[in-house]
Amino acid sequence: MFFTGNKFKNKFSVYLYIAFLMLFSFTNFGYCEEDYLIPMGNIIQIDAELNQVIVRNQVKNSPFLVGDRLISINKIKIENYRDFSDVFYNLDNNSYVQVEIIRGDNKLELKTSKSNLEKLNLNNSVSGFATLTYIDPKTNNFGAVGHPIGIGCCKMLPIKNGYIFTTNETTIKKSTKGNVGFLNAKRIHSVGKFKDNNTFGIKGNIVTMDTQNLKKYKIASLNEVKLGKAQLVLQNKNSEIEKYDIEILQIDKQLSPESKTFKIKITDEKLLNMTGGIVQGMSGAPIIQDDKIIGAISHAIENNPQTGYAVFIKWML
Repeated sequence: MFFTGNKFKNKFSVYLYIAFLMLFSFTNFGYCEEDYLIPMGNIIQIDAELNQVIVRNQVKNSPFLVGDRLISINKIKIENYRDFSDVFYNLDNNSYVQVEIIRGDNKLELKTSKSNLEKLNLNNSVSGFATLTYIDPKTNNFGAVGHPIGIGCCKMLPIKNGYIFTTNETTIKKSTKGNVGFLNAKRIHSVGKFKDNNTFGIKGNIVTMDTQNLKKYKIASLNEVKLGKAQLVLQNKNSEIEKYDIEILQIDKQLSPESKTFKIKITDEKLLNMTGGIVQGMSGAPIIQDDKIIGAISHAIENNPQTGYAVFIKWML
């Protein structure tokens, strides 16, 4: 049977409208893929080669500060410690030396002596411990630390080549009021590399780590985060990944990326007995709430290390 005239047009319009609704629903729900991350919590050792030679010690009556980056000596470019050694041993003992440095965001020229340079502890590498925050199951990219890697006046070290390693045999110096503790561990395997050191930590690519059987968590929006109970994911002394209870005390509804999004408090007695609160090396530990990843530890509060701050997870991506 064929439809003709207005009857046909009306029927056709109805079918077209239904088809449109089905297509719209299928597009928006059937093909809408949620964003997921794998929260990790592994204690990692970070080793990095820097783009410049950096001052690591403070010397009395010296014009140099910890974190100063050497650019040149007497107009000769310094790119690594070997360059520095070659120039240094050809300097006149009695003449002034002109040194170009970067201090913070500023380029400066300093006049000093060979003896002053000799007292400096200089290198172009950095090493330390932090926590692996997440791995993106789609790209194998990772994020860690939750704040920039810096030394002294250099708050964000320029990385030439960086590597992360898994660890075991963790030892912990507990935090006490007015004194943030730290952790140490034995380096095992290289699992990733990076060059990106930014306001919210380091980002790079996982090279050798099997994550196929690890649980993926949805990424929370900032509006979904709420005050109250949450969990911190962290490697324990037995090298097992464990969840610990914390409390979200305060939420800053940031309109643009900033580091201190949440104020948190560790409430888990097991973790408090192990660490005394937040210790150096826990930066980057992922935080879970309502089965979603919401952020990572970024700072401890020195006079009360049971409390600290966390950064919103999307700022780390």
